[in-house]
Amino acid sequence: MSVKEFKCPCCGGNLVFHSEIQKLHCPFCENDFEQNVFNEYEKALKHAGKKDSYDWKHGTGEWKTEEKDGDTVYICPSCGGEIEAGDTTIATECPYCGSSAILPGQVSGKYKPDLVIPFKVSKKEAQDIYKKFCKGKGLLPKDFTDEQKISGMRGVYVPYWLFSCVAEGCANYEGTKVKKWKSGNKEYTQTDYYMIQREGKVSFDHVPVDGSLIMDDTYMESIEPYDMEEAAAFDESYLSGYDAEKYDVSEEECEPRANERIKRSFEDSFRKTADDGRYATVVPKDSHVVCRDGKVKYALFPVWVMDIQYGGKRYVYMVNGQTGKIAGNFPVSTGQLFKRSVTVFAGSAAAMFAVLNIVRFILS
Repeated sequence: MSVKEFKCPCCGGNLVFHSEIQKLHCPFCENDFEQNVFNEYEKALKHAGKKDSYDWKHGTGEWKTEEKDGDTVYICPSCGGEIEAGDTTIATECPYCGSSAILPGQVSGKYKPDLVIPFKVSKKEAQDIYKKFCKGKGLLPKDFTDEQKISGMRGVYVPYWLFSCVAEGCANYEGTKVKKWKSGNKEYTQTDYYMIQREGKVSFDHVPVDGSLIMDDTYMESIEPYDMEEAAAFDESYLSGYDAEKYDVSEEECEPRANERIKRSFEDSFRKTADDGRYATVVPKDSHVVCRDGKVKYALFPVWVMDIQYGGKRYVYMVNGQTGKIAGNFPVSTGQLFKRSVTVFAGSAAAMFAVLNIVRFILS
């Protein structure tokens, strides 16, 4: 199957999307190109290369897709090497020549995204964010953050479903007001209970739910939010130089998660108006939400991912490719933990010994 590449008009090198200047960049001749300018250039090339066409129907046939070990095999147009790609792969790189490889069939039809948020955080910046994230972690093994592991960080466009709607409904809360006073040698407490009702509408735009099975929802939500003001209409050129995955969780399967997030946000927004400082406590009782004018869009969001195998366990780190927000978990060095435990115990023992000496001195 075919692979699409973006060739530099000046030197023929492979263009990649540069996160800092937000343009297509040639690492060979250092030229930069605006996306719309490059698209016009490609159009001109297509028109120039067109030949006469006579469409005679003589039966139908289908292109056959070659498979190898369950993966689809694509042919790199730069070196002719085989690129094995999983069912959800949109963009990757040739393992032989390193050229960026975009698989057009994976972003067409129902798999074509509506929007894309381009990478703004470079790989170097993401690596620095990770190093800073690791600083001050006294129980972290010293060999966990070596440069070889950090160099394995990769930029991935992750599929997201974006849910927008108008939520209309009501919420009920129980509020209390507490009054205390003294009379003589007695103290009295009076608690008054109130029913608090809230009703109204809340608009939700682009509530994100990731559409990838391999991406952990907890991590993906931890690195939110994304700024949708910087979202652009999808263009394949944004993917050049990065990995990308298409969704393998449908919008219907993501609806329950979206409903849960919308209802929780709906209740939180109403609670803020109820818990305005006039009450000692505000306890939610029940709520009812109806979503109208629901719309769903398909988008790709930028994420820097680092997957580390250490001590027989897997540790994942994700950095928001737009904002730099990071999430991940850490291993604990048993040696460092033992040293700290011994230090704490020694300190406690020394303090106790000093107290006993003082008591002994007083008694004597």
